[in-house]
Amino acid sequence: MNQNSLIQLINLLNVPKLGPQRVRNLLTHFENGDAVFNASKKELCQRSGINIGLADNIMKYKDFGFGNEQLENAEKINVKIYTIWDDEYPLLLKKIYDPPVILYTKGQPLKKKEDTVAIVGTRKFTPYGSSMAKSIAKVLNNARITVVSGLARGIDTISHKETVRNQCRTIAVLGSGIDVIYPAENRNLYRDICEKGTVISEFKLGTKPDGTNFPQRNRVISGLSHATVVIEAGHKSGAILTAFSAIDQNRDVFAVPGRATDPQSKGTNRLIRNGAFPLERGKQIIEQIQRRMFNPHQPMQETINLHLSDDERTLLNHLNHQPLHIDDIVSTSGVTLTKTLTLLLGMELKGAVIQLSGKQFVRA
Repeated sequence: MNQNSLIQLINLLNVPKLGPQRVRNLLTHFENGDAVFNASKKELCQRSGINIGLADNIMKYKDFGFGNEQLENAEKINVKIYTIWDDEYPLLLKKIYDPPVILYTKGQPLKKKEDTVAIVGTRKFTPYGSSMAKSIAKVLNNARITVVSGLARGIDTISHKETVRNQCRTIAVLGSGIDVIYPAENRNLYRDICEKGTVISEFKLGTKPDGTNFPQRNRVISGLSHATVVIEAGHKSGAILTAFSAIDQNRDVFAVPGRATDPQSKGTNRLIRNGAFPLERGKQIIEQIQRRMFNPHQPMQETINLHLSDDERTLLNHLNHQPLHIDDIVSTSGVTLTKTLTLLLGMELKGAVIQLSGKQFVRA
C-alpha cells in the first residue's frame, strides 16, 4: 500500500463510529480511501450497505491531516505499520472474524506464517502460577514457538520475561497506543522484547490504556495464536475473556488446573469444566497443535526409568519393534517358557513390552 493510501486508511479508521469491519467493507467496494471520502451519501449507502448516519460521519470528516501526522510520528519512533492487505500480515490473525485493519509494530518484523501460543493469566499470581508460567514458556521456547501475551502485570509479564531470558521470540499486544507503555514499570521489558520479538497495537498513537480497549486487545492475542493457555484466572479475569475469544476463533484453549479453594483458580477450573484442555506439562500443547503448525516438530522423546531387573533387561534385548511369538523368544533367549512368560508379564505391567494377539510381543 502506498503512502497516500495508508494515510487515507488511517483517516477512515479515525471517522467516528466507523470501525475496522466497516472500513474493510468500504474498501472492498471502493478503490481506496480517497474514493470513499469523495463518494456521495447515496453511493456510500448503496455500494457498501452502511447506514445514513455513518455516511454522514464520513462526509463530515475534515481532519485529513491526522493520517499524515500519525505516519510522520510513527517514522520518528521507528514504528512500522502493517495493513491487512500486506503479505507479511500474520496469517493466523487474518483468519479471525474481525482482524485489525492496521497494526502498529515496534521491534522485529512480523511474519506471515509463525507458530505462536498465547499465555495469559491473573495479575495476582501465586508461586504455583509463576512456576507454571515459566515452565510452559520454557517448553515453548525450546520448541521455537513464539510466546504471545499482553504485557500486563502478573502472568503476562512472567511469560514475557522468561522468554526474553531464554533469548527467544515473544510478541506483546498492547491495549494502548504503541507509544504508550502500560504498565509503566514494564518499560525495560518493552525494550527487551523489541530486541528479538515484536510489540503490537492496533490503536492509534497516543491512545491511553482505557478499560474498553482490553477486550479488543484480547482478541488479537488469541487471534495471533494456535492456542491460548490460561494460568490462574479469577472469576472475572480478563484472561477468561481472551479464552472466550480463542473459542470464538476456533482455537484451542488450555487451562492449568488449580486448587478448588484458590480464588485465582476459579476461572481456570471453570474453563476445564466447560471443555478446556487441562494442562499439566507444556509438551501437551505441542502435541495438540502439531498438525496445524507451519513448521511441525518431531515428537519429543522422553527417557523413562522402567526399573527392570537384570533378567528382564536381558530378555528385553531379544525383543524389537517387530512382533515375536513366545516360542521364538524362548528359542533365542534360552530362558524356559514358564520364566519367560513370568518376565514378560512383569515387563508388560512396567510398560516395557506390549502383548499382541496370538502370544506375540513387541518392545513398547
